[in-house]
This record gives sequence, C-alpha cells and structure tokens, in this order.
Amino acid sequence: MQDSLLLKIGLPIAIAIIMCGIGLTLSGADFRRIGQHPKPVVVGLIGHYLLLPLLGFAVAWLFPDSLEFAVGFVLVAACPSGSSSNALTFLARGNVALAVTLTVISALVTFISVPLLVNLALDWFGGETRHIRLPVGQTVMHLAALVLVPVLLGMGLRRFAPALAQRIEPWVSRFALLLLLLLIVAISVTQHDLLLRTFPELGPAALLMCSAAIGGGFALARVSGLDLRDSITVGMEVGVQNSTLAIVIALTLLNSPQVAVPAAMYGLLMYLPAFAVVMLGRRAVAREQARAAGV
Repeated sequence: MQDSLLLKIGLPIAIAIIMCGIGLTLSGADFRRIGQHPKPVVVGLIGHYLLLPLLGFAVAWLFPDSLEFAVGFVLVAACPSGSSSNALTFLARGNVALAVTLTVISALVTFISVPLLVNLALDWFGGETRHIRLPVGQTVMHLAALVLVPVLLGMGLRRFAPALAQRIEPWVSRFALLLLLLLIVAISVTQHDLLLRTFPELGPAALLMCSAAIGGGFALARVSGLDLRDSITVGMEVGVQNSTLAIVIALTLLNSPQVAVPAAMYGLLMYLPAFAVVMLGRRAVAREQARAAGV
C-alpha cells in the first residue's frame, strides 16, 4: 500500500471528524450511567479486549512467513470499535446508547491496547528478526490528536453550546461517514492491484476473523445473560473495527505499508457479516417485541 496524501492526510482528517461527531452526542451523564448499569459495558469490553485479541493472534498465527501481515491482524484487534458500528447497531435495532459508550471507551483504551498488543505481536512473531517497533510515547500523542482531542472538543461544544451542537451533529456525522466512504472507495480503486493480489491469502483470514468476532461477541453476551438488543450491540462493537485508524498507525508510526494491508482487507470485508447481523437482528427483535406485546 503506497503512501499518498489520501492515506497520510485524508484518513486522519476523516477519523478526527468522526470522533468529534461522536463527542457531540455525549455528555457526562452518559458516563455516569455506566456506573449504574455496568454489566453490558463490562461484557462488551471483555469481548473487545480479550476475545478479539485472541482472535487476532490466532489469525496472525496463520502467517508464519510474514511478520507484517501477522502484526497487521493484531493491530486491527488492538484498535477501537469503528464509528460505523453505531450506525449498524441502530439498523440492527440494537442498543445505540450502549454502542456509543463502548465505542468511546474503546477509543480511550486504545492508548494502552495499541502499543501493548502490537509490540507483543512483534516480540511473539518477529523474535530476533523484527525490524519494526511501535514507539509508545509517539503512539499516545498520535492517538490523542486523532481520538481524544476531537471527542473532547465535541463534548465541550455540546456542554457550552447545546443548541449549536444539536443542530450540527447530524450534519457532522453524515459528512464524516460520507468522507470515510469516499476514502474507502478511493483507496480500493488506487490500491486495487495490491488488494486483488493479496486477497486469496488475506481475504479468507480477514473474513474469518471479523465473522468470528461478531458471532463470538454476540455469543459471549448471551451466555452472560444480556438481552437480545444488548447482545446484538456487543457483537457489532467487538467485530466492527476502526480499520482506518489501523491503516494510519501502520503507515505513520510503523512506517510499514505491508502492515496496513490486513487492516484494509478487514475494513472492506467486515461489512459482510455486519450487514447479515443487521438483517437477522431486525427480524429477531421484531419477533421478540411481537411476543412481548402478545401479538
């Protein structure tokens, strides 16, 4: 995956706008509710930071001859939930408030998860031959600029100018999602040769990982006693990852276009199982609501 202004500048701008849009939907009360009803959040975080990394390392194990590809899959697992998980949760009739909470928390935990898991993968798969290293301090500063600052700016605008925040929030979110979609399409077009060349090797692994993450997150939630809507949400939050952030980290901090390729593949394929959950989830929730209403 070749460096370009599209990847170096376009993706970070898109991520920052999306994070600001998420911040516009949040208030301190949202975080206080976590303490009142913590179980769904705890289950979601266990899925995201235990189940998903295990899947990332398991898929990485399939690529013993490519350190970069192995690290790329672990990097995807270390990143936060993708902002599109909130929209997908809404479409699947899940719990949107829970989705937003998990997305924001996973974004904040990224400061720890990315350097910890990526450097662990480098040690595990690279051994003495590793030639890339993720700088912890630079990573924290980079993620603060991409994630934390935009979220805080959005929250601050909602706190001190609530009318303005309410008015612009839908437009910011739509613009950010449209920009991200255009960037994904542009990347797919400009990098189509590389994606086609690596698809036979990386495509099945990426599809397996995202399908197992969404299905495993849903199963974990159901086993933990969460209701159907919360379980759908946890599945989406565990499996729909911020692959664009993974691409940015791979190119800017690891300086490795090869590490970015699994993230690009995951980001394109994760919508297949996600949209399947949308269709199945809508039907299941409708049936459950009909039974509760005695219809």
